[in-house]
Amino acid sequence: MKKTYAFKPLCLLVIIFDAILSISLWRMLSIVGNFLTALTSLSSILRVLLFYLLGVLGVVVMTVFLYLYYVKIEKAKGILFDAIAHTLLAVYFGLQLLGFGNGQTLSANDSLFNIIALFVLVLVVIHVFVMLRLDDMIHVTLLDAYLPAGKNQMMQSQTVEESIQDISSVQDDSQEHKEPLITKEKAVAFFKTKNGKIVIGVIGAIVIAFGGYKIWDTFFNKTVIDAFMNVTVSFDGYNTEGEAHVENAGIDYDMTNEDLAQFVGDISFEVENNGTLSNGDQVTVKAVYSKETAKQLKVVLKEETKQFDVSGLTVKYQSVSEIDQALYKQAYNKAIEESKDVSAFNEDTQETFYKAYYVKSQEEQLDYQRNYLIFVFNETYQSYDYTKNQDVEKKRYACYYTEFDSSYNPDEVYMTHSYLYNDSYTYVENESEIIPSLQRKSMTNYGLSQIEEVNISI
Repeated sequence: MKKTYAFKPLCLLVIIFDAILSISLWRMLSIVGNFLTALTSLSSILRVLLFYLLGVLGVVVMTVFLYLYYVKIEKAKGILFDAIAHTLLAVYFGLQLLGFGNGQTLSANDSLFNIIALFVLVLVVIHVFVMLRLDDMIHVTLLDAYLPAGKNQMMQSQTVEESIQDISSVQDDSQEHKEPLITKEKAVAFFKTKNGKIVIGVIGAIVIAFGGYKIWDTFFNKTVIDAFMNVTVSFDGYNTEGEAHVENAGIDYDMTNEDLAQFVGDISFEVENNGTLSNGDQVTVKAVYSKETAKQLKVVLKEETKQFDVSGLTVKYQSVSEIDQALYKQAYNKAIEESKDVSAFNEDTQETFYKAYYVKSQEEQLDYQRNYLIFVFNETYQSYDYTKNQDVEKKRYACYYTEFDSSYNPDEVYMTHSYLYNDSYTYVENESEIIPSLQRKSMTNYGLSQIEEVNISI
């Protein structure tokens, strides 16, 4: 017995299979990056593979249906397009699943993904059009064991030989009939019908939906991460040579997403001009991350750079004009206190402040510079004169010195007391010998220093 089968249900079947294939591929690409990472979510992959195989099987089945319809009845070449298109899809995605090539998946290339998605959409639209446009029947006996007869389409029993003859006669008739199946006039007329309007509506809805989804997915479907949420920057070192240290206390993100967690963990920070910073600068800290991974995960950073004010660097004063006057006063008061203690301990001496000097080492590297603030005092003292056989009052110069920069703290830095000596290693008693004596002191790098008098009013 020969039966006929409606073509529309078969086209509907391929649309369903195409949908299954597309969904499974999308799910597969969203779960894994390559074949190795797929092993970490095996259960999900098995479910996706089931859908994937159903989709491929559906494509194969529909290809057979189209072959029977197009070749046996209409002699159209549509089967060639469908076969090539679906074969390319199946082979390409199969290779992606196995991790061939450079190990990247389709999701790593948005341009190619959009092309494939558009390709699948075109296939679906064509199938919808064919389903609504054609109402012919497939006349084959091969499907009798698998599909029920179409309604009101039961035909009289024939032998296998008669069936073959009928098919041959249909082929001969179709060869004689030269008029194309679909002409411009037929197409225009069709689109004026109810089915035609449905096709236009379906195509328009698909295009609008796809376009809207792509706009939303491209511009709005993003995960925003504030990389600088808990970032603090500290500075140390010397002014003009300062360094910044970035500390990140943590970034807020979806911790259940392993890929996102890996991405966040790989974010590092880069400091612009690090090692040459000065107080008052605005330093730019840049978040360094994989742009490609962010694109795949649809992650955007709230801000990729942030500026911080540089402060707290130690200033090595290069001249008296740079000295902080408030710090100088603290050092001066410290020297006065030390002088009073010395005078109180030795009643035979009396110290009076004379002048202050700033001694800057000539070392160019700030790390090696040892700069001193020196307070010179005029000291009177009692000494026995053997020629006169009596005590006489004499004068000599003493000093209190300390290392001095912007980090000076009188409570933490010790102030050293010392007498000034001349070339004969006797006390300096004349003002003209003060600076030469200071230059000879070991604290000033044996004369390789710059000495300036400090004239800061107290």
